[in-house]
Amino acid sequence: MPRCEPGQRLAIVAQSVPDAAYLPCIAGLPAGWSFTSLDVDDDHTRFTLRSDRSDRPVHVALVPSCDTGSATPIAPRDEGVRTYQLVESVTTRYAGRFYDVFAEGCVSYEFDFARGPHIALIDELQTAVRLYPRRQLRQELQDQLGISLDP
Repeated sequence: MPRCEPGQRLAIVAQSVPDAAYLPCIAGLPAGWSFTSLDVDDDHTRFTLRSDRSDRPVHVALVPSCDTGSATPIAPRDEGVRTYQLVESVTTRYAGRFYDVFAEGCVSYEFDFARGPHIALIDELQTAVRLYPRRQLRQELQDQLGISLDP
């Protein structure tokens, strides 16, 4: 899993969307959460998380851009980031997406939780997945590992 620390895994995520100002990473998994898959290609990174308190996974994707459509702006998660929320269901399930939009990139978080535990699960998701500044990764890789990150 791409941890929020300088290393080759996060560098590979960085190369998938080479101009993105931020990269999604795992700061730490709360109790009951697991990292289940990672897919990195030349134009995206996708990974999946699961909680033992939900029957459906969370899908996180880094892409060059995304259409936030009718999503509502909410408090940004980081400096230089615009964050949006799109709620698709609030009946028996709390389903929707968050979007973090920044220079040359976007991270989407697709969730679908049962009502009740959804409040804690949303909070845990936002704590687990953080945004790592590309410029910081570039400098740390050079200083610590002698690796150049392009661009």
